[in-house]
Amino acid sequence: MMEQPGTSAAPEPKAAPRPKARAAQQQSASLTDSADQAVQSLATLYTAADAALQQQMRANPYTTLATAAAVGFVLGGGLQSSMGQVLMRWSVRALGRPILNAAINGVLEHAGVDLSGDPSQAGFSRQ
Repeated sequence: MMEQPGTSAAPEPKAAPRPKARAAQQQSASLTDSADQAVQSLATLYTAADAALQQQMRANPYTTLATAAAVGFVLGGGLQSSMGQVLMRWSVRALGRPILNAAINGVLEHAGVDLSGDPSQAGFSRQ
């Protein structure tokens, strides 16, 4: 039976997606969710790093400035020159121990270890 011009046939119902197409849609949705979670994690990390940097800048502005200068020097290729290597050697010798001590003390304070008391009270014993 032929259709007459000007009349429209009822739209055919769409076929159910094939299993492979359905699996691809599920994987696409899963990847989208993973990407959204990654973006949220990066935003949280950025916010935390920004807050920590702001606090560091208020508490120790000169240390922050010196750190920024050192990072810029290294990223700018300053260590490739002989003068840069001499400066690096000198700064590690002069500042390495105080920086390492401050970092260790910061970690211990963050962990709740009392550094001002008697070593025997902190769980250490001398024999």
